[in-house]
Amino acid sequence: MPPSSDFVPVPKGRRASTARRVARFFGPYRGQVLVVLGAILATSLLGLINPYLLKLLIDDVIVGHRFELLNGYVALMIVLPIGTGLLGVGQSYLNNLIGQHVMQDLRNALYAHLQSMPLRFFTATRTGEIQSRLANDVGGVQAVVTDTASSVTQNLAVALSTIVAMILIDWRLTALSLGVLPFFLYLTNRVGKVRRSAPPAASASRC
Repeated sequence: MPPSSDFVPVPKGRRASTARRVARFFGPYRGQVLVVLGAILATSLLGLINPYLLKLLIDDVIVGHRFELLNGYVALMIVLPIGTGLLGVGQSYLNNLIGQHVMQDLRNALYAHLQSMPLRFFTATRTGEIQSRLANDVGGVQAVVTDTASSVTQNLAVALSTIVAMILIDWRLTALSLGVLPFFLYLTNRVGKVRRSAPPAASASRC
């Protein structure tokens, strides 16, 4: 649905200051955040090994007839996904733990701020609006903190590691794949613009 005529977007300066205020809540958990980032990078790097092992399996064992390497390659291809999965479970647990602690601190700070407001604020402000700020807005921040931020970081790391793995396997196929990427990005952008400009579907008439 397009925004209403009285919709006023938040200024960029205010959005940046709000993001900095939320980021300050991560200060006490800086060490845990670094551990999560390290786990994301480690998972992405471990994801590079299996495709490269498949390349070595084909080149050294099947084509090169070095069958003494078969057991080692197969064992690594079994052990590495298990280790990556366990590392991912730990990273998800720590990420959610940090997110819940940050949201608890944010809710406590918001509640303390409301406690310091004068009585005139509560008489002039609708109760539903205050409840919406406490529930919906904080819930939106929680979704960003616990899900979106880690997903963006993980997807970026996976994309970069995938490009590195493609280059290691065959740089020519990598160049071909990346060469057609701008065309698909252009098509995706065009389709997105058309969908955003399309009028909303008319509601079904009542019987």
